[in-house]
Amino acid sequence: MTNKTGTYEEKLPTGGTLKVSKSAWEISYYFPGPDGRYNGEFVSVHGLAIERHIAALIDNFAEYEQLKTQIPAGGDFSKVGKESMTIRLGRFHPGVCLRSYHMPISSAVQLNSVIGDYRYAAGRSPQIQNFLAAL
Repeated sequence: MTNKTGTYEEKLPTGGTLKVSKSAWEISYYFPGPDGRYNGEFVSVHGLAIERHIAALIDNFAEYEQLKTQIPAGGDFSKVGKESMTIRLGRFHPGVCLRSYHMPISSAVQLNSVIGDYRYAAGRSPQIQNFLAAL
């Protein structure tokens, strides 16, 4: 869909919205607060940073897999990873989270799906920008 300001938006299968303007693009997420209404959080991955973000996802997931073998079972552990992602182990939201406890990636299938969406967005955005520039 294109709106009057010349911005294209498209929902991505793994969550988030691809937002493209004539001069930039990003993948934007909104995570509702704990009660679903208040204190929600917006997270954006800007187009110029997408490859760096993909590399951070891969590195953080490798660290998550390694930590699963090292951290004693029964407890909770979290740390800030690359690109401000959170690596979490334990009972609540284990995996690599884009922020805090949001959108945990705890399997290679999930990781590959998110990376696939990012690569799709990186390929599609220039096409949409060309379309917008021609309007």
